[in-house]
Amino acid sequence: MKSGLSDNSVERRLRVFFGIVILCVAVILARLWYLQIVKGDEYARLADGNRMRQLRVLPPRGNILDRNGVTLVRSKSSFTVALVPGGLPKDSAETFSLLCEILGISQEELAEAVEKGRGYPYEPVRIMRGVDAATVIAIEENRNRLPGVFIEEEPVREYLFGELASHLIGYLGSITAEELRELDGSYRGSDLVGKTGIERVYEQELRGQVGTITVEVNALSRPIQTVSYLEPIPGHNIVLTIDHRLQAVAEQAFEEHILTLTEDPGTQAGGVVVLNPKTGEILAMASVPGFSPELLLDTSTRNQYYNELIKNPRRPLFNRITQALYGPGSTFKPVTALAILEEGVYRADQVFNATGVSEYGVRDWVITNRLAPLGNITLKEAMGISSNHYFADLGTKVGIDRLSEWMRAFGMGEPTGLNLYPAERAGLVPDREWKKAAFAGRPVWDQNWYPSDTEQISIGQGFHQMTILQIAQIYAAIANRGPIYVPQVVREIRSPEGHVVQSFEPQLARVVEASKSSWNAVIEGLRAAVEHPRGTARNAFAGFPTSVAAKTGTWEVSGSTSNGVFAAFAPVEDPEIVVVVVVERGIGGASGAAPIARRVMDAYFSLNDEPIEP
Repeated sequence: MKSGLSDNSVERRLRVFFGIVILCVAVILARLWYLQIVKGDEYARLADGNRMRQLRVLPPRGNILDRNGVTLVRSKSSFTVALVPGGLPKDSAETFSLLCEILGISQEELAEAVEKGRGYPYEPVRIMRGVDAATVIAIEENRNRLPGVFIEEEPVREYLFGELASHLIGYLGSITAEELRELDGSYRGSDLVGKTGIERVYEQELRGQVGTITVEVNALSRPIQTVSYLEPIPGHNIVLTIDHRLQAVAEQAFEEHILTLTEDPGTQAGGVVVLNPKTGEILAMASVPGFSPELLLDTSTRNQYYNELIKNPRRPLFNRITQALYGPGSTFKPVTALAILEEGVYRADQVFNATGVSEYGVRDWVITNRLAPLGNITLKEAMGISSNHYFADLGTKVGIDRLSEWMRAFGMGEPTGLNLYPAERAGLVPDREWKKAAFAGRPVWDQNWYPSDTEQISIGQGFHQMTILQIAQIYAAIANRGPIYVPQVVREIRSPEGHVVQSFEPQLARVVEASKSSWNAVIEGLRAAVEHPRGTARNAFAGFPTSVAAKTGTWEVSGSTSNGVFAAFAPVEDPEIVVVVVVERGIGGASGAAPIARRVMDAYFSLNDEPIEP
């Protein structure tokens, strides 16, 4: 009986045991099925993510060339220190400390760079570009102590002419969070993008298409072999309208001439613009001083150099061709002259008695210098000798209502349409409504417009403000006898193979309507500034064999030395170029700005024996 019970007990226990075993096997099989079938793809991806990396390969950025095909900026291969955030150990303090020591950067700078790549843990974050051989060797020698850190080759910018045309070309910088949201999904937090100039406006064209490389990595997240490779497509090339030789002459002439000025020599700033009035193409655009795009790109010098630029009182990052607003001085008198003629206030051959002082106190320069009054003059002499009395009295007869309309007819008060970044400023056309709004917080008598205000406007000393490019547009209209073309700085966009992807044709912006006789009279007056015995530009252009129409200007700045302004075009019979120069604190147009324009015209017409060198 006991034996039977014992047999039954053993049997039950065996059944329970086998049940448990079967249950365990079933659980294991279910788990295996879940891991391999249900979650198989996911875990396979995780395993591959640990072992395989799909990395972006940045394309060479497109070249930037001048109008003659001379390369100004190109891409070259360079060593870059990169870091894979997902490959860092949990305690990465030692890794960070050693990497900072090798690269010569602070822990904060490194942490900021790594943070930009947190959203893509297995994509490299580029910490420092353009490192030297010694840094590469130091990284490789410490590879076991630097998990997730490696050296890659990356295309970087090479500026073949240094600071030449820096405001036009622009510079690259690290992408911001806002830019990352605005641009397409091929960008990452450590990428470089165009910040200003052509680099900014044509970012998409210059960038090209990103490629990919799939690599197998070791335990230190370092590539050990390539599995697949999708080649990147280089960016398009941008052909500019500028001539790099003329650009170099403009920049050099400006910097050298300001050293001869008596007022704080060498500290002045300003700009030179040269354009073809028949097409709107800008042949040179020199904002002085310039800056080095290369130093702004170099990780080791960028922050210090940028701070130096910001603190520099000459404001090197400021594009004075499109961003600075100036009073035009006497270079505005042709606009007043055209209004006088077209409104029927005075004829070009009508004699005016210039006693030297206008009705509301504007003085001729001869009176200021204690010389005899100009006496009986016509428009031609008034323009050539630059009589304030003539233009103040007759401009007042035109009146601000009509004079402001003539300013707008020339495009003043609105951008010229140049496609560049930062965007150009619109300037200011003053009139009765503007003054009432601008002086709204003052007594009513300060808000009223007076004839004395019109006198100041008529001679270029009033409230009106304009960019250097807008002054150039005024003189382009005079040279063309009406038509004004949209300024252009890009001629073509070419593929990496050299095929023209897009070309830019001249675009008519507006036409200033005036009679042929009025245009001829204004141009003859401008020509007199060079050819008349007392012409204000006579000395600067003595011996120049090509006919020139020009106007000097001095813009008085409250509490500071006057600006020198000069505008001209040549040849008079068939104009090819317009040149405008503004020298801040340049004292006067004749001495401060005109000599710079003379050197530019010498270079353009190949009148000097010296070669034009960048």
